Amino acid sequence: MYTRNVWIIMWGTIYLASFKADCFHLLSNKGTNIIENQYYRFFTGLLVHVNCFHLIINAAALYWVLYFLDGKINEIKLMIFSLVTGSLTNMIFSMLYPNSQSIGGSPVVFSLIALIAVLQVVRKDLPGFNLNTAYGQWIAGYAILSNIPVFSKNSSTLVIHSIAFSVAFILGIIGMKINLI
Repeated sequence: MYTRNVWIIMWGTIYLASFKADCFHLLSNKGTNIIENQYYRFFTGLLVHVNCFHLIINAAALYWVLYFLDGKINEIKLMIFSLVTGSLTNMIFSMLYPNSQSIGGSPVVFSLIALIAVLQVVRKDLPGFNLNTAYGQWIAGYAILSNIPVFSKNSSTLVIHSIAFSVAFILGIIGMKINLI
């Protein structure tokens, strides 16, 4: 619950602040050709959303992902994991798209979806992921529908979500093997 609350409070705060300031301009993730040593943007880009719909969809997906993960992994570790993997995702995306700008919390959500996949592989003692549940249907629906390029009008959404999933899956496996997660 801690991780969900922290992310949603940060997302909501930045969304509300966007009515007074241009948060896209101030905080969005930027490609390596245009970031101008403002590397904090790898993190802050995760906080800004295009609109209320974008924010609500990411918050709902985060709710269901963390509903499944609840009690399986320490909350502080989940928060650190999602922060690190989300920021790494933005860093890699910035290298692949050096002249781009990106925003949104979906790298956080896809990182945590990858952690669910890691648990299925590494922790056979835990209950498995079940598509015939509300959380299963929400997560599967989000994973599919969020890759349809509604806002970006190109394949960058699929790319950034794939990066987030891949980075988190690899770091999740390593973290589990060395007991960091």
